[in-house]
Amino acid sequence: MFSEENLKKVLEKAVNDASFEMRRRARAANLLLTGEMIDSFKTGSTEVIKGHFEKQISMAGYVRMKDLRSMHYVRTPPLDSMEYYVKAVGVHSFYYVPGYTEGKRPPSDDAAISRIAWALKMKYKRLPNRKRGYRGIYSEVVRHTLNTLKSNARHEGMRFAIEFVKNTLEGRK
Repeated sequence: MFSEENLKKVLEKAVNDASFEMRRRARAANLLLTGEMIDSFKTGSTEVIKGHFEKQISMAGYVRMKDLRSMHYVRTPPLDSMEYYVKAVGVHSFYYVPGYTEGKRPPSDDAAISRIAWALKMKYKRLPNRKRGYRGIYSEVVRHTLNTLKSNARHEGMRFAIEFVKNTLEGRK
C-alpha cells in the first residue's frame, strides 16, 4: 500500500543521484586541484514536516562559481593564490619561465614559481574576462533531478490510485 515512505524513498534516491552526478561531472571537467570540492558535497537527512519532505545537498560555495560561463575579475587574484596554483600544478606544466629564454631555467623552483605566478597575475590584469564553455555541473543536474523527481512522484501517485481503486472494487464483491 502507498505511504509517505514510498515518496520519501523517491526523494532520497533523487537527491543521492544528483549529488553523485555533480561529483562525477566535476571530476570529468578536471576541476580537481585538491579533494576539497568533491569532499564538500553532503546530503542532509530527510525531514518530514506536516506532509512535506525536505532533503538538501550542501556544497562549498565555489562549486557554483566553477560552473559559471564567464567571470570578470575586478582586481587581480592574490599572488599567494597564484603561487599555490603553480605549486599544485607543478612548474614542469608550464612551457617556459617568464624572463628566461627557451630552454633556460631559474636557479631554483621557488624563483620559477614566483615568476610564473606573477606572469599569470598580470595576464589576468590585462585580460580580465574569463570565458569558457558551460560544464553543466550544477544547473543542468538540478534541472534533470527535479524533472525526474516530478515524474517518479507522479508514478507513485498513479500506483497509489490504481491500488486504491482495485482495493475498493474488490471490497464491493
